[in-house]
Amino acid sequence: MIEIERQTLKKFAGKGFRATFQLEPSLSELYHENTKLSPMSSRAYGAWIGQVGSSSVLKSVMRQPYKVYTLMDQVALASTPPRNYLESQIAARRSIRTYTGESLSQEELARLLFYSYGRTDKRLYYRAVPSGGALYPLEIYAVPLNVEGLERGVYHYNVEHHCLDVVRRCDRLEEFKQSIWFEDIHIDDAAVLFLITAIFQRCTLKYQDRGYRMVLIEAGEVGQNMILEATALGLGSCLVGGFHDDTVSELLEIDGVNEAPLLPVVVGRVAAGEPAARNGEGSW
Repeated sequence: MIEIERQTLKKFAGKGFRATFQLEPSLSELYHENTKLSPMSSRAYGAWIGQVGSSSVLKSVMRQPYKVYTLMDQVALASTPPRNYLESQIAARRSIRTYTGESLSQEELARLLFYSYGRTDKRLYYRAVPSGGALYPLEIYAVPLNVEGLERGVYHYNVEHHCLDVVRRCDRLEEFKQSIWFEDIHIDDAAVLFLITAIFQRCTLKYQDRGYRMVLIEAGEVGQNMILEATALGLGSCLVGGFHDDTVSELLEIDGVNEAPLLPVVVGRVAAGEPAARNGEGSW
């Protein structure tokens, strides 16, 4: 709690907020801090997930992830086979966990970034996803594992100039493997790891605690754009939900409070036998 207050005070220091600012952290900050995973808390969390996964009752519930009205009248809908490029990519998208180890080109990397969160309107500042108040609270970091002509390290996607800012040039894959639950994802054969982060204040200064919801919604939008673009490029991708928040923040060289990681995304060339390899260009 003291650390949260210290970081919160620091972010408002000298910016004219003293008259109206309250010392107590917001509800959204408290929620985010209390849902972080650490090496210690992740053990209990992992044990809980394992317990849920071994329960036959819970398995049967999870096999039906939709609501059913059994006694209601029904209205039939038209058949919907894909009939355009976008629909074929949505239908083809699957979470891909095994990769070939082959490299991506820098052009493919650029397309993944631009069509996920790039500035697509050159006259204004609008981007590839809708954003509450056009505030765009997210950032994307790229950790290239096998990208042609790009050494390993941590890079930040610079939206204004559509380029990569070099955060650190060094191989940090082993550290990320200790901090993110890749489990059955073959990260050693992947081509790039993306990390979507949030600078919450961009949104919460205007929308207060409800802005936190908007930030999470936007992260989902960017993640969906990224995996659909990967599918369109014939690549495989997988979103990752489990990671040690503060350790990942340290690896990205962000503070974890004003800016915090939300969503890792793995992308690589699809290994034989995976769904995208079977659908391939035939889905285009």
